[in-house]
Amino acid sequence: MNTLRLITSSVLALILPSGLASAQLNGKLGENAALRYWSAFAQMQDSALSDQQAKEVNTMLDGTAPYDDLKYKGLVEKNRLALETMARGTVLRNCDWGLDDKLGEDVPVDYARKALALGRLNVLYAFHLLIVGDKDRAVNAITAGLHFSQDVANGGSLFATVAAKNLLVIHVRAVAFALHVGELPAGQRIVLQRAVAQLRPNILNWQSATKRDLESLRGRFSRDPEASAALTRIISSYIGALNSSANLPALQEVIAGAPERVADLIPNPKRVMEEKQDLADKLSQTRAMLQ
Repeated sequence: MNTLRLITSSVLALILPSGLASAQLNGKLGENAALRYWSAFAQMQDSALSDQQAKEVNTMLDGTAPYDDLKYKGLVEKNRLALETMARGTVLRNCDWGLDDKLGEDVPVDYARKALALGRLNVLYAFHLLIVGDKDRAVNAITAGLHFSQDVANGGSLFATVAAKNLLVIHVRAVAFALHVGELPAGQRIVLQRAVAQLRPNILNWQSATKRDLESLRGRFSRDPEASAALTRIISSYIGALNSSANLPALQEVIAGAPERVADLIPNPKRVMEEKQDLADKLSQTRAMLQ
């Protein structure tokens, strides 16, 4: 038994009634998708690509270069166990990364970086399966990847949300690749149609992530009333702009009028809104393709 799990079980057994400790452990930990994803991260092999390899993979995932199965099939095979572990995690409804908001700006985002690497490997895996004709498993990998991509953003920062957005976009492109490589049977096409249909335009909570990041700056200005007041105005205006792009000019004015020590820390709202709109556009295009 894993040492950490053994210690956790022992502690719960001491403080909870008999039987309840086991129920708590299994109900709270065993059903948390994030734990499966952490296991998948640990199983990844050779996921740290060179700069040139990363550039090649990005151009391929962007759709500007063809997929070369001879070059990548070894990499995806090495990571098959990690990808299968990730896929098993996606069947669980709960995904709690265990982020401690009390850490403020120091909340770790390393899991989001690992998720990007794993998600990209999953798309390569789906490409490989399609090339070799294993369409059932390819479709399963794509749908699992779409679910995983959403989980990456759960309760996290703007960085994690942008990572989730990027993963959703490349998995949506994998749907297009699946349709392009060969005619999918009706059953597999329906699976993809349903998976994409579930991706609502507001599938990622940009407002919550942005507010979390901006609120994390409070500690810097706890003794600076002017800066604190400016931050409050920015947070309100930023959420308003994310709800309606018509509010972007007003937000930009609020940021421009804030003290420089505050304004310099604010994520570029135009860039954030472009990321949000890009995801909506890609989802709309893919829905149209699947009709």
